[in-house]
This record gives sequence, C-alpha cells and structure tokens, in this order.
Amino acid sequence: MNFSLTADHEMIRDSMRDYFTDNYPFARHLDRIRHRRGMDAELWAGMAGLGWLGLMVPAEAGGVGAGQEEGMLLMQEAGAALNAEPLLATAVLAAPLLAQALSSALIAEALEATLAGRASLALAWSESSHGFDPLKIQTTAVRTGASGFRLNGAKVLVDNGGSADWIIIPARIGAGEEPLDGISLFLVPGGAKGLTRKPVPMIDGSWAADLVLEDVQIDSSHLIGDADQGGPALLAAVYRGLAANCAEALGAIGRSIELCQVYLQERKQFGKPLGAFQALQHRYVDMVVAEERARSMSLVATIRANEQALDDDDAIRDFSLAKQVVGQVARMVGSDAIQLHGGMGMALEYPIGHYYRKLLHCDAGFGTPDDHLSILVETDVRIQQRDEIRV
Repeated sequence: MNFSLTADHEMIRDSMRDYFTDNYPFARHLDRIRHRRGMDAELWAGMAGLGWLGLMVPAEAGGVGAGQEEGMLLMQEAGAALNAEPLLATAVLAAPLLAQALSSALIAEALEATLAGRASLALAWSESSHGFDPLKIQTTAVRTGASGFRLNGAKVLVDNGGSADWIIIPARIGAGEEPLDGISLFLVPGGAKGLTRKPVPMIDGSWAADLVLEDVQIDSSHLIGDADQGGPALLAAVYRGLAANCAEALGAIGRSIELCQVYLQERKQFGKPLGAFQALQHRYVDMVVAEERARSMSLVATIRANEQALDDDDAIRDFSLAKQVVGQVARMVGSDAIQLHGGMGMALEYPIGHYYRKLLHCDAGFGTPDDHLSILVETDVRIQQRDEIRV
C-alpha cells in the first residue's frame, strides 16, 4: 500500500505549516499558557478564512468538501505547532456531524456561523472519565408537549465545552436492545438555561469543561436528524476524532524529534557536540524508528475513519491498535526528548517540555492505552469466534 502524500496533499500540508509558523509561534503559545487564555478570536477568524473550520464539511453544506486525509494533515500540523484552538472539537468532531443533518434552519445557521469563524462547537460525547465507551449514555431526553424536549444528565471533559457557542448533546429518548438504539443528538446553545459549565484547564494549554444539564428545555428545531437515530453518526464522529487525535500526536512527535536533532548538534560537552556520542545517537535513532511506527498506525486509523465500517470488529480493533501504538510512541518520544535535553527540558521557556505536555494530552484523549488494550482483547476474542464459525 502506498502511504506517500500526493502533490496536492503536500501543497495543503505546506500551506498549513506556513500559517502556523507565521501566526502561532512558540512565544504566542507561551503567552497563552502563562495567562491561562482561552480561544484566540483573531486566530479563529484566520483559520475560518482559510476554510479549515469547514475542511471536512461537504461543499453543498458550505464547506471545503475534503476528506479524512486532509483532516489528518491539518491536525498533524496543529500538533506540530502546539495549537490549542478547538480545531478538533469544531472542524473534526462537530461541524461534519451538523452537516450530515441540516434538519432545521437553526442548525443551518449554527453551521454557517461556525464556518465563518463567528462561533465554535463542541461534541459532548463522554460521560465518564474512566474507560472509552461513546455509546454509554445516561443523559435523557424526555418529550414535553407536541415538539419539545427536556434534557437531564452530565458530561465530562468536553473539549471546548466551556466556551463553545453550540454544544451537541447525545441523549437517550428511549431504551433499546442494542447500545446504538434510542440515541438522539441535540444542538444546545452554550448559554441555555439549566446548563452549567465548569471549565477545566488541560495540560497542553487547551480547555475542556464538565457539563451538567438540569431540565434544559429545547424544541424540535434543536434535534439533529431523526429522533433515536443518532447513534451511528455519533460513533462515526468519535472515531473520526480518534484518528485526528493520532494525527495530532504524530505532529507533536515529529517536531519533538526535530528539536532533539538541533539540540544534539548545537549543545557541546567535553569539547564535541552531544550528537557525537554513540549512546545518544542510538536513543535518537530509536525515536525516529518509533515515529515511523506511529505514522503507519495513524494512517491506518485515517483509512478506517474513511471507511466508517464501525459495525466491523476488524475496524474497531485497528482503531484501538492505532491509538495504543501512537500513545506508546508519544510517551516514549516525549520522555526521551526531555532526557536528551537534560535540565533545559524542564524549563518553561523552552518548547520541548510543552511538546511533552501535548503528547500526554493526546495520549489520554479518546481512551487511554489501557482502555484500548481491553477493547483489543474483546475484539480479538470476537474475531476468533467469528473466524471459527466461518471455518
């Protein structure tokens, strides 16, 4: 299989890299961390002007109409730049999900405002800080009157949940025999009565939020698609985000290795560059080899996200394998990069420590390695049983 980028993809990647280099230098990121600032309106408008917020939104819905590959390139460059804007939450998770079901004028207006850079989005898919189970939803939606709904429940660590203008809330109207049954998606204003948002600062400088919904009253214009039919779209969005998370980590891994290369060439000890010492050369080469392993698995996740075959155990296994491998490489490269830099690796004013934070953040997002190891075991058992039946 050919994993090389096409000429068009290289052009897209280079333009993204140039934008981040010019508009989000490390000094700007450091200033954001020190002052605990949230979303940067100027940067957000610039990203909207480049079409990034609608990169994965179909052209007929006002977006660029690109695919998962282009989204992977965007998140890879975002990771390399230490970007803390809610690109993944808005451009990867929520905006494509809204575009799939423009079932009301309100939803269409919210998407239009987002693509223009006047709003941001969030997808509140997680209700537990332990484990990875997007379909484990206890938030309820009770019908009120002819066309209303009352939402009650809680969501945890919602990416961009504290400042998003609109939040997609998965909730169950009724119970079903299968986990996908009974899930509906609602577009809730960030300032809705009964919605409490508790901002949570993340290790990489971004922000999440814990949400509590107490009798949040909305009408049917806030329902995304058909009632009880939101499960497949939710699952596809979460796994699309998982693939993007792997790509973001890959970008941070690559940039960490570049910083190590420069440091080993410039820093001298005993009258010669650190890179002249064989032990450090071996460690650096191990990091480069690990990066290629992460790149391959990130591409596997991207391919699976394009296929959207989420009822296939082989696909779920590949997603979890990719997340686990990329997470292992992220921790290994991040910790080794700190050790290669010595004391400088711990300095706030030096970027390598911030890349380690970004890598730890990516590793914890969309399920930890332990979560996905459990999923791997479960899916392997089902695959073996399936193959035995076929034989």
